[in-house]
Amino acid sequence: MSSGSSHAIALALMANGGIALSKFGVFLLTGSSSLLTEAIHSTADCANQVLLFIGLRQGQKPAGPKHPLGLGQAPFVASFLVALLLFSVGGLYSLVEGIHKIRQPEQPHHLLWAVTLLVVAIGLEGWSLRGALRAAEPERRGRPLLRYLRQSSSTELVVVLAEDIAALLGLVFALGAVLLTMATGNPVWDGIGSVAIGLLLIAVAAFVGVEVTSLLMNEAPPLALRAAIREAVAEDPAVDQVLNLVAVLVGSERLMVALQVKFRDQPSGAALVAAINALERTLHQRFPQIQHLFVEPDEA
Repeated sequence: MSSGSSHAIALALMANGGIALSKFGVFLLTGSSSLLTEAIHSTADCANQVLLFIGLRQGQKPAGPKHPLGLGQAPFVASFLVALLLFSVGGLYSLVEGIHKIRQPEQPHHLLWAVTLLVVAIGLEGWSLRGALRAAEPERRGRPLLRYLRQSSSTELVVVLAEDIAALLGLVFALGAVLLTMATGNPVWDGIGSVAIGLLLIAVAAFVGVEVTSLLMNEAPPLALRAAIREAVAEDPAVDQVLNLVAVLVGSERLMVALQVKFRDQPSGAALVAAINALERTLHQRFPQIQHLFVEPDEA
């Protein structure tokens, strides 16, 4: 299990657990619809982090007869379930609750408690997001955040980052709704805040779902990595030509690579086997993310 990923998930779980309990308590005191939807959102986030932990543990299990390539895609499945939870429990509930409060507004009370909680929660979510960004730094390598989220196969980190960003924006929406309700005395703003939070969560869930679905459908690694592998094969002194290269992500930073290679003439079958073994050792050393490597000698 990646220590960076597990640390980021643990930070998010601690932050969301404390925030969820606080939101439910202040909702009971104020009756704010925005706080209720935020409390449901934080509770769903806690369940999401537990799912991610389970997916990470499953992904570390060794290969066996039933799963010869291992269970490296277990985090992908967990991340897809998280997207479904974000969409259904978080997004749709917030949307329905917000529309109900707009159509049948109820005046919330003790809103200073809500403002205090939301400001504290924004600080905690910012702390969690900072930890997730730090955990992603080694893999991100200076790439813009959106580009990293779209290209990374570390779906557990992508989900934590997406959730933290959504949670932070959701808290800002909720705070804005509460402040507008206090300033105008119109409780409709509270329902509008819930609708905004719901639409935000649905958008984030759709983004995560699309990205994870691509990984579950045997997505190839970035073109630059495939080109680097092909170049490393072509540099081998025993290789005459790289005929074909197929690379597939089979887990977070895990690859399955199949090669068709034309080798230079070898004096014997044993020499050809030795050349193949030497090539495999070189590739495993240069690209430790290659978990499964298959080299087929062939003619052009």
